[in-house]
Amino acid sequence: MDRIFLSGAVQNEPNIPDDVDPGYPTDGSSGGGIASTVPGAIWYNAVMMELINAIKGGGITPDRHDNAQLDAAIKAQIKTVNQALSDAVAQIQAKVAQVEVVPPGAIMFFPTSSSPNANWLVCNGQAVSRSAYANLFSVIGTKYGSGNGSTTFNLPYLIDKTVWGGQSNVGEQRSAGLPNITGGIKVAVDSGGERNAWGAAYYGGAYDPNFRHMNEGYHEWGNEIVFDASRSNGIYGRSGTVQPPALVLLPCIHI
Repeated sequence: MDRIFLSGAVQNEPNIPDDVDPGYPTDGSSGGGIASTVPGAIWYNAVMMELINAIKGGGITPDRHDNAQLDAAIKAQIKTVNQALSDAVAQIQAKVAQVEVVPPGAIMFFPTSSSPNANWLVCNGQAVSRSAYANLFSVIGTKYGSGNGSTTFNLPYLIDKTVWGGQSNVGEQRSAGLPNITGGIKVAVDSGGERNAWGAAYYGGAYDPNFRHMNEGYHEWGNEIVFDASRSNGIYGRSGTVQPPALVLLPCIHI
């Protein structure tokens, strides 16, 4: 819609006198002393301009042949407001999820085979973008790997690994290990006989002359056989811990 006044229309907008009392409309008095209120040019113009401005506010050009423009403008304004609210809510939720509640670099374990949402990355050592995950990069840097050395960095690798508490050595990699098992036994063998040892057992050196006895007219000499589990597998003796019972969960780091 647009301004349409068929009879007595003028080209100039009516002015509102400064000394006019706003007042209220009246039906007049029964005795005829007070006339009923009659809307004037100022009122008609004010109402029309309010409607036209509402239409323009909805992004629509007023058209005197279209009487549905006010409805369309109101709907457009409602849509704009709803979109603005949705965008604001989304931004708040993203801010809360990424910074204010869970800080970048926080690691959690999930009972699923994939990360719960895009704010979490699986701790599988993968190289990721330094710019796309700038908040996380500012926290862990290249502590777990420098990626390609310029645009990427590596995430922690926690698949098939347990977490070990520390402070000054955070980020240190510890290899699997078990306490070593050592021991030995001395056996009497003929000084000219065959000796044999394998696996974790080995001969510790020459015979021991203090460990001998006579047997049917000849001497048997003592030889030391030593047992060292690390000789059969390097995992022994590397650590003082043994794998405890464990539950496997998915380790993820927050971006």
